Amino acid sequence: MAQEISQCERIGTNPKWPSYKSVLARINRVPDHEVFHRDSIREYVMREDVLPTRQMPNRSNITDSTAEWLACIQAHRALATAPCNPKWVSELAYWMRYYQVGIGQDYFWHQQYRTLSPEQSIEAGLRMFSIQTATNMMAAMAILGWKDAVIHQGYLTHAALNRGYQLVIEYEEEHRRAHAFMLRLFADWVGDTSHQWPDYAYDEPIYEALLSRWRTLNPDDLLPCLLAACDRHTWQTGKVSQKNAYDFNQDWHLERVPVEILYILRLREWEGLPNPQKIEHPLMTAPFDQLPPEQPIPKLDELMQGVLKRAREDWPQYDAVLSLEALKQAL
Repeated sequence: MAQEISQCERIGTNPKWPSYKSVLARINRVPDHEVFHRDSIREYVMREDVLPTRQMPNRSNITDSTAEWLACIQAHRALATAPCNPKWVSELAYWMRYYQVGIGQDYFWHQQYRTLSPEQSIEAGLRMFSIQTATNMMAAMAILGWKDAVIHQGYLTHAALNRGYQLVIEYEEEHRRAHAFMLRLFADWVGDTSHQWPDYAYDEPIYEALLSRWRTLNPDDLLPCLLAACDRHTWQTGKVSQKNAYDFNQDWHLERVPVEILYILRLREWEGLPNPQKIEHPLMTAPFDQLPPEQPIPKLDELMQGVLKRAREDWPQYDAVLSLEALKQAL
């Protein structure tokens, strides 16, 4: 135990860690293009994307992942603006339902593309699945207390990884250790899935210690590593460039959102394990100083129901491909 705690030595908070005010100002400067994305989704629902008058008509009935992109934008914003938005939990839940539809569309078409073009190698095939956003959204589902959703998302993401659907730059060049950690933690939690990660996924001592101790009965034993992980979070913030990549970069505004910490705490809660009463760190300020209660799952709105209706009409096997049983078999 002493050796594991030594792996979690504090490095302190990054003095250049972006302030909440600066994160909020950046979000307010960047348009979310919600109307544009909703119009694009409606075109898919109404089959306007297959009209010959379109520059690139969708004659192949390709499933549309615009809902995923829209939901990622809005869900990350809901998390990032939570300190000044008392409705952040309900807004996050609303957009998470969009994400669930959108990520299903994304995964299905990766699978379908591989089926339609079996002659292509994995390297030459469709590889547009974002491990970064998929893992962030899995953590967001955990924050909402949606256990079944986390399970489905975790298996879906592992299926995408093991089939080679992931974005190459994220996986091979940007070395997102926090996201590899959260997925490895998921695999340890469920016990029947895994992925052989590149070496970088195993070289962060803080995460290795957390993985070995996250089920400890005494929450105080976990506290040094949680605090060290909070410190690491503040150092993994910044703008992505050709030279630098950060786990919690400016693209998704999670510089001050402890998604990985809350994710660990929720998994422990589901395991019936006590959590530390308080984590004294500037990253863990309200409303992230405690887990919200389990949230109700909103019904899909008419637009998302329309997306599923078309997908099921075009592809009778749609639900079967996305079933938990099929995702487990894809591993």
